[in-house]
Amino acid sequence: MTSPHEHLSTQASESVTTGPSTLRSESTAALPHSGTAPQNDRITPRLLGAVIATGTLAFIGILTETLVNVLFPALMTEFGVGTSTIQWLTTGYLLVVALTVTTSSYLKRRVPLKTQFCIAVGLCLVGSVVAIAAINFPLLLVARVLQGCGTGIALPLMFNIILEQSPKSKIGQLMGIGNLVCASAPALGPTFGGVVVSLVSWRWVFVLIVPFLLFALFIGVRCIEQPVPTTEARLSVIQLLCISVAFVSLLFAIEQGGAAITAMSLGQHSASGIVMTAIALLVLGIASLCAFTWISRKSFSPLIRLGVLQSASFRWHLLSYVLFPFITIGLGFVMPTLIQLGMGNSSLVAGLSVLPGAVFGAVMAPLGGMLLDRIGANKPIFAGFGVAFIGLLLLCLFGSDAGLLALGVFYCIYMVGFSTAYSNIMTDALNELPPELKADGNAMFSTLQQLMGAVGTTVMSVFIAVAQAGQGTAGSRKYALATVAGSRSAFVCMTVVVVVSAAAMLRAMMVRQQSSRQG
Repeated sequence: MTSPHEHLSTQASESVTTGPSTLRSESTAALPHSGTAPQNDRITPRLLGAVIATGTLAFIGILTETLVNVLFPALMTEFGVGTSTIQWLTTGYLLVVALTVTTSSYLKRRVPLKTQFCIAVGLCLVGSVVAIAAINFPLLLVARVLQGCGTGIALPLMFNIILEQSPKSKIGQLMGIGNLVCASAPALGPTFGGVVVSLVSWRWVFVLIVPFLLFALFIGVRCIEQPVPTTEARLSVIQLLCISVAFVSLLFAIEQGGAAITAMSLGQHSASGIVMTAIALLVLGIASLCAFTWISRKSFSPLIRLGVLQSASFRWHLLSYVLFPFITIGLGFVMPTLIQLGMGNSSLVAGLSVLPGAVFGAVMAPLGGMLLDRIGANKPIFAGFGVAFIGLLLLCLFGSDAGLLALGVFYCIYMVGFSTAYSNIMTDALNELPPELKADGNAMFSTLQQLMGAVGTTVMSVFIAVAQAGQGTAGSRKYALATVAGSRSAFVCMTVVVVVSAAAMLRAMMVRQQSSRQG
């Protein structure tokens, strides 16, 4: 009789040496399930309640990613900080979410699902209270860190419940509903934040989310079940430290790179020093990432079992998937900034301009999942890419020159395409993994999703900050024109990235076909 340690070690070692074709054949037989998952086609009320509870918590967490963007002008005025500083309320939040998500595989093995959920709600509630009472920028940043920790637990928890407990025939539909959270919350954030800040103080944003957190807590405590017992697992502090240093260093390297470009454009002598700092941070980030990979491969209980990367098709799916939040979260930063600082509109107008996109995106996420259940992944994914490309191309070609209404329409087109493709990429990728590695695959997707969202926000803020450098102050015509120019550069970048994402997805499909023929 084997101990839990021996059993887990055997699973991990087998998963690392399994080839892509074997992974594919094993996962096809048991797509969403572990051995104890329900086998009928009915979504039980408790499962639905668990998805609603964790989905609500994740929705609130992701909502605050972009609703804070629309508060930036008010927060910059109140706390006396600039664009490059204020954006850390979003970038720092996303970074904390990404780091917390890396522990989700460990938490799933070690901590009961309901306990994870209650901890996540508690962190979000405490963060909201701190934000409401914040008297300076550092305190508000602390509040965002606490909320980020809660969201980092809630997001993978929702997907783990879906993957482990949903009926096989409903997996695409439920994954679509789960990804609806990821698709609609960032788009609804500017609308919610814009409406609130136009009527009352920005602090009410955090007051109004408290009832939703309490609602999620009530439903979750009643509905979340533990279908599989927890096992022995250890949290490696060294691995967590390595991945933390890697993420922080890489983000600061990007920020310093943007600062160097700004300094060079202004002819400042400090530019060379800033460039050296950016290079040093980049080297440190890459070295820390390599150290994390090496330690993980040697560890008995890694944060994320890297056997998930044995499948080439999974790797290309992962690349395709993580480029989308780079675009979507970055777009959530650029649109309100352009509409307010570039076009001179209010935060309410900025929020309402992206509302149609949020609505259509919310509708298309579960519909895209239903299409996957019926006709497979390829057609909805590539149709989504095509529509998303058209939306970004229109933004790139016309930008603010087309007017406020056209901007909203272009954004809506992008969101329809994004929502159709996004959740299906993740669902299709997890087909490549055996059941015991699905939590690790989910952790990797969720971690890189948040990290790339942070990178997207940082990169887009660099485009705008560089354009604004030396162009007067907010409210002046030169500053507005500079903001428009920076936004257009950001749109060009996003259009290129969506093409790269589509190419990665095409490569994933080609690798899968080659594997199938060889098998």
